[in-house]
Amino acid sequence: MLTPVRVADFVLDAIAARVGAVEPEQGGALLGLPGSDYVTEFIHDADAATTGTRYQNTDWLIAAIGAREAATAARFKGIVHSHPRGMPVPSSQDQAEYAESLRLNPLLARYLAPIVTHDVDTPLAGHEIRLGPARISFYGAERAADGFVLAPVRPVVVPVARMLRRAGIRPEGDPAAIDVEGATLLATQAQLPGFGAVTLLLGADFPATAPIVLPEHGDGPLALGWDLGVPAVERLARAVRTLRRGRARDREERDASHRDGAGADEAGTEEQGAVAAARRDPVRLLFARTEGILSPTLADRSVLIAGAGSVGSYMAEVLARSGVGAFTIVDPDEVEAVNVGRSAYRVADVGLGKAFAAAEIVLAINPSARVGVHAARHEDVDLAALVAEADVVVVATDDPQAQARVGHFAYWAGRPAVFPGLYQGAQGGEVIITAEGSACFACATGGVRADLEETGSNEVAARTDYGTGRLIAEPGLLTDVHHVAAIAAKAALGLLHSPDDDVTAARFAHGILKAGTTYAVFGHEPDYWIFAELMRAAPAQYAYQSLWLTVAGRSDCPVCGEPAGRTDPSAYKEPDVDFIRTLRDGE
Repeated sequence: MLTPVRVADFVLDAIAARVGAVEPEQGGALLGLPGSDYVTEFIHDADAATTGTRYQNTDWLIAAIGAREAATAARFKGIVHSHPRGMPVPSSQDQAEYAESLRLNPLLARYLAPIVTHDVDTPLAGHEIRLGPARISFYGAERAADGFVLAPVRPVVVPVARMLRRAGIRPEGDPAAIDVEGATLLATQAQLPGFGAVTLLLGADFPATAPIVLPEHGDGPLALGWDLGVPAVERLARAVRTLRRGRARDREERDASHRDGAGADEAGTEEQGAVAAARRDPVRLLFARTEGILSPTLADRSVLIAGAGSVGSYMAEVLARSGVGAFTIVDPDEVEAVNVGRSAYRVADVGLGKAFAAAEIVLAINPSARVGVHAARHEDVDLAALVAEADVVVVATDDPQAQARVGHFAYWAGRPAVFPGLYQGAQGGEVIITAEGSACFACATGGVRADLEETGSNEVAARTDYGTGRLIAEPGLLTDVHHVAAIAAKAALGLLHSPDDDVTAARFAHGILKAGTTYAVFGHEPDYWIFAELMRAAPAQYAYQSLWLTVAGRSDCPVCGEPAGRTDPSAYKEPDVDFIRTLRDGE
């Protein structure tokens, strides 16, 4: 059995980026918690003397190790460096250096010596892991009577960075080793949504034990519930969500008590007490600037958002800021770096599930919001139940199959739905609104797009991947994406009200349904698509432009046709994509 060696995931990420992503040889030093085989730090030796077959560390690295040991509780653990392909083992020269290092460091029990190669085409052994384009093979050297013994060791990855991301915690840097009353902990400053700046302390046995979370402004650590029955990578996120909900309940109870006390003591101070309570709870102030436009009843409304990409994440944020009280967010994907420039997400969200990241955005705005998260595809959730719980459905996915299926469930359940979509390069877009009595999504898109293509000069629909039907990602300006998403959000806010509500948003959305103009198309560039032809005679035309079109459903449509002919969407069967691809490949 191989000896286990614990390695923090952010250390492996750094090694992969600095050593694994370039040609051999490169290297650097490993440091970690004293008295244990736990690697928590990597120092890249960027100016080392290297060739394609040799790595020789610099004097700078030796000095940097000493400085780091003096400034923190971290201690030297070994050297990681890369080898040419086909050499994932220490060389004889490496082994000589291990012996010398053990001689110079009498307190070092085991010299850790990972070897990085680009051998990624052969199976991994128990002492190896794969990170991106690199394989990292772990070895350890120990003293023996006749010198030292070199043997493979088993890396155990500690998912520190991934757990922080999933919990929505944004550290200011990688955790560093510090000494607290004789115990060595990993510590970092961080932002915890809903609680502000905190200091995070992680013990050597994290994530088996809970971290210590010290708020910058508070009397003591936050009490985290720690459920070992939850998968490790989700454990911190679950604890933070529970903590946030408990704090929201406490605030509501304090406010209720304060209001009761103010009324009993002195009627004249009732209004002052209400104002003070509202100041403690920013959610109460959301309607200070939207009175007459939105209703406070939005706090009791629920929205289902299918798809949390650039449009869905934006809509989640806008609806939360507008006072919507409950969300269910469905998305199977993770936030990637390329998403940051065109969505509500931040660099700290990269690697986090989009549904989880969008939920964190909502809770950061309104900690008392109720948010359900489903990191899953539309066919892997109980859509009938999710739609039934929602007052409005937002279909912000770029998957045409999901658009049609979610739309079918919404129409069948009598829930209004909003479908925002972007055209090629986000030069234009569309917003489709469906509700009982209107054309369904399939009828609207099938009829209107065909008519518009006859009128227009070219194809506008974004390209889709043959087989999956998903849109192929294209460059597009964030402001153009938000132009369509903002109108979809305004429609959704209006539909969350009843037609009789005396607020502007309700009149806007229900006016669209009353007029039957439920298909809106937008142009974001001058003379774009049909707008140049249709608006040629209108003076002062430029981007942005829009047309609100009347669409009608087919009487034999199984979604919006005659009620007797409609079909239950629960009978929907997902197309066999693999079978389709097999047929395509056989052509």
